Amino acid sequence: MAGATALAFEYDVPAMNALGPSPTRIRVSNDFTHVGSGYVLVGAAALTYAIGRLEHKEGPREAGMLSLEALADATLVVESLKLATNRQRPFVAPGTGKFWPDDSEIYTYNGSFPSGHAAATWAVARVMVEETPGHPWLHVLLYGIASGVSIARVTGQDHFPSDALVGSVIGYTIGGYVYHHHSQFYVPKARFITLAPLYNPVTAAYGVTLSLHP
Repeated sequence: MAGATALAFEYDVPAMNALGPSPTRIRVSNDFTHVGSGYVLVGAAALTYAIGRLEHKEGPREAGMLSLEALADATLVVESLKLATNRQRPFVAPGTGKFWPDDSEIYTYNGSFPSGHAAATWAVARVMVEETPGHPWLHVLLYGIASGVSIARVTGQDHFPSDALVGSVIGYTIGGYVYHHHSQFYVPKARFITLAPLYNPVTAAYGVTLSLHP
């Protein structure tokens, strides 16, 4: 992740320059990214929760509730990073995405790094995927939408590639964390390799045990 982010930072400006100006592409991209807006994601999660409550189905109810939690967590992390990094957006001249262009005199929650749309969409998508096992086509659709939103934030000249990349990883990670820690349906998988410290009080010897679970 660190290597990919560093590489993205290196090619952020050349990538945006390579896209070039295209009013049609920018308009279409920005229209599509409404899918990743807060009001759409909150509405979808709330609707899922309401359906579960009305039909007395725990699966949809939990999926909606955890999606809202993941969305809130992702927003908190992203807004904190925006405040800490204060990066200029691609459409701000000279388009180099400078961090702290005004030193520390101005703080903003509207910075470019990372992408809030990408983080929010991936967080909700991850929860929904985890909550719906056995539906691969739905998973492809959800992750496809999340990928599309991340890409559209770049092609719409709202974010640099590194902004979208980091935002996507943050959202995906938070979605998984929320599901693994708060879902009643989550079943921990056995680790393939387990390392554990070992101490023998008789011989006062220390060591490490290695367990394989094929």
